[in-house]
Amino acid sequence: MTTSRRKQRIGTVVSDKMQKSIVVAVAWSIRHPVYKKSMRRVTRFLAHDEEGTARLGDTVRIEETRPLSARKRWRLVEVVKKGDVAELRPEDIDPGLSPKSPEGTEERR
Repeated sequence: MTTSRRKQRIGTVVSDKMQKSIVVAVAWSIRHPVYKKSMRRVTRFLAHDEEGTARLGDTVRIEETRPLSARKRWRLVEVVKKGDVAELRPEDIDPGLSPKSPEGTEERR
């Protein structure tokens, strides 16, 4: 087995609205040099997802690669864990919030 010298990160998919691309947020901690408090930092990476397998909220592993576009330098290796993101429309919560429903406008008067 060959070991890869490319960097790998594990993060959460925060956007999957592009074709063949995802935005992955990777969180890391650092101690403040003066106050010694642990600070949490988040870095967002654009990653290439050829098959479109990753969805919003998934935990994924990404790997460094050659530049694929102006901002994409990472590619999706695997989906580590499927996420639990509820996708609700406003109409699902309250039918009166729908802009198309005529009963919604009558209730607000």
